[in-house]
Formats: sequence, C-alpha cells, structure tokens
Amino acid sequence: MKTIKLLSVIGTLASLAMIAGAQTTPKPAETDTRPATKPAPSVWLASDLIGMKVVTPQSEKIGKIEDVVVHPGGEVAYAVLSFGGVMGLGDKLFAMPWTVLRAVEPDTAKKDSERSLVLPLDKERMKAAPGFDKANWPVMANADWSKDIDAYYADARRPDSKKPVEAAARTSVITWKCSDLKGVDVKMPTGESLGDIKEVAVDTSGRVSYVVLSVGGFLGIGDRLVAVPWDALKFSLAGDKGDKKLITLATTKQQLEQAPQFKPGKDKLPEMTDPKWISSVYQHYSCTPYWL
Repeated sequence: MKTIKLLSVIGTLASLAMIAGAQTTPKPAETDTRPATKPAPSVWLASDLIGMKVVTPQSEKIGKIEDVVVHPGGEVAYAVLSFGGVMGLGDKLFAMPWTVLRAVEPDTAKKDSERSLVLPLDKERMKAAPGFDKANWPVMANADWSKDIDAYYADARRPDSKKPVEAAARTSVITWKCSDLKGVDVKMPTGESLGDIKEVAVDTSGRVSYVVLSVGGFLGIGDRLVAVPWDALKFSLAGDKGDKKLITLATTKQQLEQAPQFKPGKDKLPEMTDPKWISSVYQHYSCTPYWL
C-alpha cells in the first residue's frame, strides 16, 4: 500500500514538473506583419524642373522641360517638352506622361555633371508624336485628349512605373501647371486667406510631395515659409461658372507656427530635398506618407 502511495506521489510531482516546464518554455517569436518603414522618395523642385535639359540615352541634349502638369490627386500627369527645332520638330510643345522620362542624378565623380531627364525615344517616334502650339495649350483634364496621349506613349513607360489611371476613369476635371501653382492663394475652409504657394516639390517617380506656403498675414505669426504635404490640400471648383480653381487647407494657427519651415530670404535649402525632413513634414500634419 505504501508503495502504491509513493508511486502516486512521484507521478503527481512529475506531472507538475511537466506543466511548469510547458509554462516557462518561451513561445516562438511572432512574425511582424507591419510594413517596413521606407524613406521618402527623392524630390526635385518645380523651379529646377522647369527649364531642365532633356537628353538622349547618349547624354546628347535635345530639349528642355517647359512645364509639369499635375492632378489634384498627386499624380504628375505630364511633362511638357520643347525641342527648339531639334529633330525637325519645330516650335511645337509635346506633352508626354512623366513615366516616359528617366530621372538622372548628377555623377559626383564628374565636375560638369548635373541633373537631367532622359528621353529614350528615337527621332522617328517623336516626329509622329502629337504636339500643340505654344499659344494654344489643350485642356489636359479632357479625357478625350489625354486618352490619345496616354495611348501613344503606352509602350514607352518605365518598367518600374505603375499603370496610369485610365483617362475615362479619372474623376478630377482639374489639372495644374506647376508654373501656375506658384502664387496661388490657399484659403481656410471658412474662406480666410492663409498665404500663397511659393514652390512645389515633385518626386522623381512621378508624385507631388509637398508645397512651400508663405503664411503670416491674418494669423499674426509673422512671415514664414512652411512646408505642407500635398495630401493635406483640398482642390475644388468655385465661382459662378464653376471654373475657378480653389485650394484650401484645414489647419490651425498653432499647427502652422510649429510647422517645418524655411528661413525667408533663403532658397533651395538642403532639407527641401532631404527624405528624412520630408517625412517629418508628413508626420507634423498627421498625413499618411504616400510612399509607404
């Protein structure tokens, strides 16, 4: 009988030891399913892009950027090029999807190297390309016009670029030339003026990143240049005929006072194109970075 009781006690202790061991055994590490943090893309300022030279894959200059056309959703729709008579193209302008061009950063090993855009299309292809007169720009928000342009360059897009939104599926009836955005008044949703746009930053993959806004005025915070994410802006049409473009920003005096800013009088500071600094701009306005 004593033997049976002793065996029972030993069995109970063994069971308790197994349970304790199971409880203290570390669980396998769970897989982190959160998306990896990505740095903000490289950006170029519109003031640098307009006038920037366009070259062949062999680095031969063939033209320049006259303007960049964007949609309110942030898509860089078209780069407008001039060729100055090169390749027999005359004085016409040519709008082509941004994704046709290849952005090239300067080679630090070469003294005369500079930023440029490569156009990988041959002379015959460009001779047949649809163009327009400098004094008669097309309505680039028009689905019929953009459909033909997109179709002509469809097979020339960069392999890493996303498929563009079909012209007929675009809901926006607004486009902006970057040159026209400068000086545009940005208002509060209630109608008060915040200030005007001084600069537009475009990332090299074809997305508007942010604008530089000159604020102060009625806010009483003193003149300052602040960065505002493109996605924080709202675009609409106003006026009696519904043809007046309106840009608004829902913000507060405190938010603008604490916003990432540039010192007045200084232009193109290093942080304006720094990915970490651009990330801080989106964080300040609680905007989800579009590049994640």
